[in-house]
Amino acid sequence: MKLQPIVYTEDMKSAVDFYGAVLGSEPAYQSDMWTAFDVAGATLGVHRVDTLPERGRVELSLVATEPLEAVVERLAGRGIDPTRGIADETFGRSIVLEDPDGAPLQVNEHH
Repeated sequence: MKLQPIVYTEDMKSAVDFYGAVLGSEPAYQSDMWTAFDVAGATLGVHRVDTLPERGRVELSLVATEPLEAVVERLAGRGIDPTRGIADETFGRSIVLEDPDGAPLQVNEHH
């Protein structure tokens, strides 16, 4: 797995300017909806939304290094079931889990 925290923002330009200055780097990828910064082997994602999520502005996300079916099977063997099964996304596919305290964790499989 590869770590990918996501920061949600209603103002992409300001957020990209801020995180670019803090990290001292330019985005590795940028669009109107998604910007990615490479940070020490991980990716910091900045995602533009119309309304900030009620659960908070930062979400922990992981990028799978194996097919999601294998991830789901491995987790099932440990008694962990996704709260949302495999779904098609514009970037690939994803599943959503909840940690023991109810915090969401999205696991992505990119194209």
